[in-house]
Amino acid sequence: ETFLGGDFEDNFVLQDFILPLRHIKEAVEFNHDVTGIYPIWMVPATLDTEKEENIFVDLGIYGFSTIPTFAGRDKTLRLFEKFTLDHGGYQALYAETLMTHEEFCQMFSEYKEKYERVRKMIPFCEDAFPETYEKVSRQGREATKNK
Repeated sequence: ETFLGGDFEDNFVLQDFILPLRHIKEAVEFNHDVTGIYPIWMVPATLDTEKEENIFVDLGIYGFSTIPTFAGRDKTLRLFEKFTLDHGGYQALYAETLMTHEEFCQMFSEYKEKYERVRKMIPFCEDAFPETYEKVSRQGREATKNK
C-alpha cells in the first residue's frame, strides 16, 4: 500500500483530484488547512462531460505534511474524496481510493454506461480484467482476493 514506510508512511500524500474550475480557490484553501503541503500541482483540463462546466483543474497534492493537525494519510484521503464528491469532481484513477463502491459509482456515474459497454465489447475482458474499482480501491482489491 505504500512505497516509503517508516516514519513517513502516515504523513505522505500522493493524490490528484480533478475539480471544476469554480471550486479551485476553495480546494487550495482546503488543502492548506488539511495538509499544508506546497507546492501543489494545478493543471487545467477539459473533460468530456455532460455537466454544466467542463473546465476542470487537476489539483495534485504530493509531499509530506508537517502540520501538527494532520489527520494521517487515510483520514486525509477520505476528507479529500468527500470534498471532491461534494464539489462535482473526480479522483485520478492512478492513485489509491478509500471510497466505497457506491461512492465510486456516484463519482463516475455519467461514464458507467460507456465503461460497461466497452468491457462487454472486448472479448474476454470481463473474465480477464478486474473492474477499475477493484484495481484502485483497497476494498475492491480485498473483495477480489476473497473471491
